[in-house]
Amino acid sequence: MAVAYNISAKLEKKQNSNWFVTFVSEKPIKRLVFKSSPDNSRIKRWVSTSKRYRFEFDGEGESVYRRDGSAFTEVTFHLTPTYTALPKEYAPFSPFSDGGYLLHTGRFFACAESCQSSLNQWHLSIAAPEPDNIILHGKIYQESVEWEAFDEGSKVYIGSGEPIQSDHFVSVIDERLPEKLKHQMSIQLPKLMNFFADKMGALGYRPALFASYSSTDDGRAGHQGGTLPGQIFMHWYGEGAVIEAIDVDELFWLFSHEVAHLYQREGADVSDTAESWLHEGAADYFAGLAFESIISKGFLSQKIKQAEKNCLASLEGNPVYVDVSRKNPRVHYECGMLIMNAIDKRLKAQGSLSVYNVWNLYSSKVSAGAPAGVDQFLFTTKPYLSPEMVKNLKLLNNPEFSAFDFISELAAESN
Repeated sequence: MAVAYNISAKLEKKQNSNWFVTFVSEKPIKRLVFKSSPDNSRIKRWVSTSKRYRFEFDGEGESVYRRDGSAFTEVTFHLTPTYTALPKEYAPFSPFSDGGYLLHTGRFFACAESCQSSLNQWHLSIAAPEPDNIILHGKIYQESVEWEAFDEGSKVYIGSGEPIQSDHFVSVIDERLPEKLKHQMSIQLPKLMNFFADKMGALGYRPALFASYSSTDDGRAGHQGGTLPGQIFMHWYGEGAVIEAIDVDELFWLFSHEVAHLYQREGADVSDTAESWLHEGAADYFAGLAFESIISKGFLSQKIKQAEKNCLASLEGNPVYVDVSRKNPRVHYECGMLIMNAIDKRLKAQGSLSVYNVWNLYSSKVSAGAPAGVDQFLFTTKPYLSPEMVKNLKLLNNPEFSAFDFISELAAESN
């Protein structure tokens, strides 16, 4: 693991909601370089507290120098803590309507002189005034926290919002979001987490789930969501109409899908994208089972019918699954869901194991060192499925195999 020990970053929120970041180097440096610079927005949104420093953007990344060219060991910037969309990267700040913030640490990874691609560990600290909570990696802190950040970084909540929490998760939901969504997140989200923990085993840590909203005065509107290890988050920005347009059930379905990924554990780490039907289809199916149990009867059957329609429509013009999925990754979700539904029905017909039991067996083998992927999953499920079904699932990536005929048969059996 490559550690950027020579540079540390301290983020600080003042009483007046002004934000500052200070970078400290263990030895004098001529240049501070940022690990990720998808655009030059730091130049526009970060203001040095000293006029002695300047930004430079060379098309590949952003750097900070002293104007006189001399070495330095510390530099501080005043930050603009509003939401800004970045190309292929999470926003540094996702504000909440009550003055809280969800901060993305990856935006504050920096190196001395240059950032090598192998660097993946940084020392960070955050300080905030009372009574703010600092939520990091599912734990709640006050006043300050420091830690070693890895890889893409993580989301950190700083604010006075009351967290929803249980043994299985911690969450902060913006008070401006629709009442139905707040009800689902406060009442039904705990049930969702308990459902997955019961079916697939407790995670051993508390994942964090965040939903935030910030108004804009320049006409910008939209939303961004995503996941990082142990974290699921969604942000909306714009005027009130943005909130009114939220399909609450679809959003909770999205959260359920991402929660399912957490409980899939190492079994979700499929390296071959052509096999993505396994973890994405299973996550959709697990989410549907949970949604069906907790919120709405009939929702899963609607989703399966829609998945069948979309999957077969995608394969009708070209029955080669690997070709179609390369052009339309949604096929992994839709066809994968049909496959997992068919597997579940065959398991239930035998009265042996549930689809959760099978996934847990597969995931435990991966945890013990077996490679994640379709071969290992089918090795696990082979005793419970017909030889023909196992053979056809292995052939999905074969360019001479008609996936349309195979999945049509699975859909017909499931109806």
